[in-house]
Amino acid sequence: MIRPATLIDLPYIVNLANKESMCLGFIPKPAYEACVTGVKTGKRWSTTCNDKLFVCEENGDLVGFVMFSFGRISKVNQICIQPDARLIERGKALLSAGISHGNLRGIEDFACGCANDLPSNFFWQQMGWVMVGSRMGISHKNTWKESSKRKVNIYRYQTNSLFINSFGLILPKENVTIAI
Repeated sequence: MIRPATLIDLPYIVNLANKESMCLGFIPKPAYEACVTGVKTGKRWSTTCNDKLFVCEENGDLVGFVMFSFGRISKVNQICIQPDARLIERGKALLSAGISHGNLRGIEDFACGCANDLPSNFFWQQMGWVMVGSRMGISHKNTWKESSKRKVNIYRYQTNSLFINSFGLILPKENVTIAI
């Protein structure tokens, strides 16, 4: 079962994100809270929150989550299924919930980043997301936004009939499976 996250779910989400931090990267707890409450706190951003957090529940137990930021191009910030519950159907269901949420708001363009060395790249490809480029990862360990040595693949997914390639050309979608 996929549902919007609640404040009660946050300890599980933060714990799982910390355990999987080498794959997910770091997002502070207040960002997860903002996804649930709809209000951001702090001086670095506006108080409006366009982010949404969904959880996957199996037999009454949480087994994963996804965090989306909704904008002109919506972004999957994090998606994670706990190791003992990893099935492609759960990840697919979490993505579908976020994409459906975006589509109801008129959003058709989605993006995500996945470190090049992770098996998760296969997941994105199986879901019909298209790799459009890559960049160096971001590390916050020493200085703000210092580049890491990790390459991050950038994936795009569009629910309309056109696809913008890495050169900015609008092309009809071909051989791209819609995985909703």
